Amino acid sequence: MPTTEPPRIELARLPTPLERCDHLLDSPPLLVKRDDLTGTALTGNKVRKLEYLLADAQARGARRVVTCGGIQSNHCRATAIASARIGLGCVLFLRTDQPEPATPTGNLRLDRLVGADVRFVTPEQYRDRDGRMREAAGADGYVIPEGGSNALGSWGYIRAVDEMATQWDAPPTSVVCATGSGGTLAGLMIGLRRRALDIPVYGVAVCDDAAYFTGVVERISAEATHRWPTLPQVDAADVRIIEGFKGRGYALSTPEEMADIATVARRSGLLLDPVYTGKAFRPLLHDRAQFGARPLFVHTGGIFGLLA
Repeated sequence: MPTTEPPRIELARLPTPLERCDHLLDSPPLLVKRDDLTGTALTGNKVRKLEYLLADAQARGARRVVTCGGIQSNHCRATAIASARIGLGCVLFLRTDQPEPATPTGNLRLDRLVGADVRFVTPEQYRDRDGRMREAAGADGYVIPEGGSNALGSWGYIRAVDEMATQWDAPPTSVVCATGSGGTLAGLMIGLRRRALDIPVYGVAVCDDAAYFTGVVERISAEATHRWPTLPQVDAADVRIIEGFKGRGYALSTPEEMADIATVARRSGLLLDPVYTGKAFRPLLHDRAQFGARPLFVHTGGIFGLLA
């Protein structure tokens, strides 16, 4: 298992708790990895990835970072706040088919508050996001891909597996997480294999489909193994994507989804968001038998999405 971990800066409040919620589901008992508690403004799974990505940006002498996402992107909010914390500029390309809101809310309000250079693009323009980000970065900028989802960013959840393995009394029968850009899922799968833990990981698609995310995980894993040859490689056949829970689409909610978010909140005090965790938790509510007797849900944050 020994692998030289790349440099990281400390941004997240770690370790986050691993809680047992016996009363949330009728059965089975549920473990929740509370990565919504990585910090206040820096809440959620993206902070773990940014610890490595921003360390690399600093090492390369970057003066600004450039990234992209939806208008209420948790990743963009976390990048903007973390960049302000360490003294880097931040450019955000935010995808929207609506006019710029007169009063920003949720994550967008925090983007503005910390001084990010926010640039709105249409879904059509967003298809060329890589080119737009490279141009905005220039010679002294650093591009972070959507969701921080690349081999370096995946170390956030490779390391999270090491953290969780010190917290559980017995390994879970499965791990469940929201999947919107694929990096968290890839890191979890690599991390479990690195520790020789034969635990299935289920990524609940909140956008796109199984074929897309299988390709993303396979690409990130191949890149990671190329850079750090002792890391195990994930095969496409091992990637488990759960479809059927994205509802109306990315960042679009249904009354049924919002009702489930309210049910979970009232039973447990656990706050889920409408974009990621609210959708990802639904299979545990409605089809939990597939996850075995002791599933573990990775709560990836997103509380500001409730305020948008």
